[in-house]
Amino acid sequence: MINFLNVSAPQQVMLEVKIAEVSKTLLDKLESGVSLGVGGGSWASVLAANFLTGTLRGGLAVGRPNGDRFGIAAEKQEGLVRILAEPTVMAISGQEGSFLAGGKILIPVATDNNKVTLEEKEFGVGLRFTPTVLAGGRINLRVAPEVSELSREGVGISASGVGGVSILPLITTRRAATTVELQDGQSFAIGGLIKNNRTTNINGLPILGELPILGALFRSTDFQHDRTELLFVVTPRLVRPLPADYQLPTDSMTAPTRTELFLGGKLEGAPPPSPVPGAPPR
Repeated sequence: MINFLNVSAPQQVMLEVKIAEVSKTLLDKLESGVSLGVGGGSWASVLAANFLTGTLRGGLAVGRPNGDRFGIAAEKQEGLVRILAEPTVMAISGQEGSFLAGGKILIPVATDNNKVTLEEKEFGVGLRFTPTVLAGGRINLRVAPEVSELSREGVGISASGVGGVSILPLITTRRAATTVELQDGQSFAIGGLIKNNRTTNINGLPILGELPILGALFRSTDFQHDRTELLFVVTPRLVRPLPADYQLPTDSMTAPTRTELFLGGKLEGAPPPSPVPGAPPR
């Protein structure tokens, strides 16, 4: 009896993710000078191409499919583009993988028996995904990225018999979820998650700036309105095993001898000398 059953190991998928926060100030500058709608696309799709090609270094150079290019005087150091995380996560086909860079906060929760328990809430940059390898090397990917942070505002609570008010922090969350089907190495982008921040700063001289009417002459008020858009660029790749005879970079290195170590102070290894042309092999 011949057994024609061939059982292979489960395929693994590696997910490369780039999570960036783009200032809407930069988007407004772009929209005022050029049209970003390329083939029905959006700004997120245009910016994603730069993340994939690695041109977003120092400055921002945007390319379009027809070959036209334009430069933007916007550097990451100025806060217009901020990379939040660049995780690389691996999971078996059909199994869920996750990533979180952040922390936990304890929040009191009331129970049915009039008691209060502490519940953990996670915040930060997180990602959950479930890959499924299909025929022909295609990858069905369910991905749910999320970015949450502690808000400056809070909720005041008070308990009977206890004086004072406790302030509980709020967690602002931006998340998205989608299912796509890609080839090995293809990428897609998720955008459109916009956050508005309004900040008011009051600077003034002590005592004089606090006067009811004349105090306005000794203080200044600064209003700042920031709008940022969250962008996720996801690239799934099939993980293939290395061959048995795969050479590591350290395989051809030779350790220094005692003479080289004590007399010459050599600490690092060196590759073997190149063979002399025409010399018989050893």
